[in-house]
Amino acid sequence: MSLTVVACLLGVPQAARAAQIWTASGATKIRPLAPPPSSAPTSAQLFAAKNEFESFQVVVTGPATGVQMHLDALSDPSGHSIGGRDVVLYREALLNVASPTGGDGAAGLWPDALIPDVDPIVGEKRKAFPFDVPAGQSIAVLIDIHVPADAVAGDYSGTIAVTGSVTALVPFKVTVWNFEIPSTSTLRTAFGMTWNGPCMGHSDPSCSNAAFEEQLRMRYVQAALDNHISIDLPYYTSALNADGSGNFDNFDRVSAPFLDGTAPTRLIGAKLTGVQITQSGPTTATVVSAWSKHFRMKNWLSSLFNYVCDEPPMTCAWSDIATRDAASIQGDPQIPRLVTTTAVQAAQQGAAGISLFTPVVNFMEQRPGGTPAGSQRGTYPATIYWYQSCMSFGCSGVGPGYDTAANSGWPTYAVDSDMTRNRAMEWLSFTYDVQGELYYETTMAYFKGDPWVTQSAFGGTGDGTLFYPGTVLKIGGQTEIPIESLRMKAIRDGMEDYELLHLASTLGMHAQALAIAQSVFPKTYLATSTPAALQAARGKLAALILQALLPAPAPDAGVDGGHPASDGGVADAGAGADAGAGADAGSGGTPGSGADAGKVPVATSSFAGSTMAGIPAGGCAGSGTELAWLALPLIGALALRSRKVRADRKA
Repeated sequence: MSLTVVACLLGVPQAARAAQIWTASGATKIRPLAPPPSSAPTSAQLFAAKNEFESFQVVVTGPATGVQMHLDALSDPSGHSIGGRDVVLYREALLNVASPTGGDGAAGLWPDALIPDVDPIVGEKRKAFPFDVPAGQSIAVLIDIHVPADAVAGDYSGTIAVTGSVTALVPFKVTVWNFEIPSTSTLRTAFGMTWNGPCMGHSDPSCSNAAFEEQLRMRYVQAALDNHISIDLPYYTSALNADGSGNFDNFDRVSAPFLDGTAPTRLIGAKLTGVQITQSGPTTATVVSAWSKHFRMKNWLSSLFNYVCDEPPMTCAWSDIATRDAASIQGDPQIPRLVTTTAVQAAQQGAAGISLFTPVVNFMEQRPGGTPAGSQRGTYPATIYWYQSCMSFGCSGVGPGYDTAANSGWPTYAVDSDMTRNRAMEWLSFTYDVQGELYYETTMAYFKGDPWVTQSAFGGTGDGTLFYPGTVLKIGGQTEIPIESLRMKAIRDGMEDYELLHLASTLGMHAQALAIAQSVFPKTYLATSTPAALQAARGKLAALILQALLPAPAPDAGVDGGHPASDGGVADAGAGADAGAGADAGSGGTPGSGADAGKVPVATSSFAGSTMAGIPAGGCAGSGTELAWLALPLIGALALRSRKVRADRKA
């Protein structure tokens, strides 16, 4: 039944019928003045692992007034449900970008701040609804679903009820794959948040109210952690003095829940993966030793690092690094010593003590014709972090060579950038074997004025800002909270994509996972993809994982000539590595059905219509071997017991 018919049946006024309600992928940005697609969909299908977030958008193109949306819960045929804090509706607020970011941004209105209907941090009703939409403009609502870790695999259905001057029912389905991703991210992160960042955005620049600051900062750290992001300064001031005096009592009171996994995050048990040693000035051996001993005693040591120098020689002389490294080694040689530089630069400057190199993504591999040519990953130790900077879009005010349009095309967290480009960094981390991501700040715009009005920094909009200050005056409710950005959700989704890649790799299919990753984002400087390619790649990864969780088929199973491969029973060792990987638009992976958590998911209702196991009928015609590979997890499923796998977090 079309939405027009629904509108007629519900008695919508004639004037309201000019409005349009449609759906869009969560991996795209709906600009308010862009026209809807000619055949815009009016329903949605999502695919997710257990303990994973997935989202889509319901868009209202005006004129419309008093628009509200509501969703109680999703349910499967057996009565299992997903609801409460696991389902959040966010109205996407608009930010006016005054000047294009770098060489490929665009001025004008862009969606970014996510105002929740009921916030998932303290559970208060906010000002997401109602809203009005002018004629010919569009406003999007992000429907964000978290699949609980203990959810039963299978198909869950839900309906978004749209009311106001325009009325509709928008159906959607979430297919839950029968495997789980971890709450604590495998790919480590260390994202900055200045000591008074939240205070600055919430009308207390000097953090004069310590109790208010502590609680507010904890909400920011919690919100980031639910997006798989570790704020590396969870406490707002140094725990120790330069001589090592002081104690960790206040630090532990605020930070321990995020390091122990006992904070009230939606990702149950989530822990910070990157915490920076803090001290006024360069860290001394005494301070490093004290932090190390405390974190070792608390079993937090794996998260700790010493930020020795940032972008030498801009913030410290090259000659300072050896002294700082020596002090850190004296304090504890096991604490990683992070410097944001390249291996080549360090060697040229004689900086030999760096243990955690952290280069800009631009320096990992140059465009064709650049020097040095090819991937530079082999010049680094086994464990490295990396980061993006304004170089990713073309800095301004930094210096020659950094402010050109030629620096566009890399991963970026700019507002006026493609949503897939905001999500690329984590896919590339898998491709280039990078173990962690650094980002310098998340509240930069708080110091430049009102982040809801402008976020210009270093030639880009949104550079250094991933949050908005959720003041009571701005968003309603009674408690001040951080407001997440659409870009933060893109980072979260990229972190979850990384978990699929990592899980497939640990199950013996690294080559296939690598080929899938490269099919979506081939190089560091080719960081734009499409929602369809992302969905197709995720579906292929899920099929690999589900395949690996089953015993290898018997020789007479009739799959690939009866010769199971050596990589966990995949029918063809090259499956997923074909040149077309990620190109089948709309491919969504292998769904489970399942009312019984103890059985391997079997595609049942998903066979109806044009899909088989989430793969479009037209998308499988090219390869019989690939078809057998995708279908293999379904063979004999009713007679087999699945193995429940939790992805192991790197130590």
